[in-house]
Amino acid sequence: MDERVRRYVTDIVRATRQDAAFALGASPRAGVALFQAARAEAYLCGRDFVTPDDVKSLSFPVLRHRVVLTAEAEVEGRSSDDELRALLEKLEAPR
Repeated sequence: MDERVRRYVTDIVRATRQDAAFALGASPRAGVALFQAARAEAYLCGRDFVTPDDVKSLSFPVLRHRVVLTAEAEVEGRSSDDELRALLEKLEAPR
């Protein structure tokens, strides 16, 4: 995996721990799971490289159950997917 994509995974996981919408962000183990899922996705698509789009699309199924929203976010009706989507829009993906 390219170093820039590896950093992107780290940035996503770190951002969940810094975002005010999450009472509990993703753990380092969640980052490893995202890394492995992205590698598997690339392999299943017949590629020997991971793209930022692989990481982005797999962020939802890998991270949605590994983060906990704040009570305020839940009361406002926001979901983990909503907050992850907003977070991914803020982060710049490598090119």
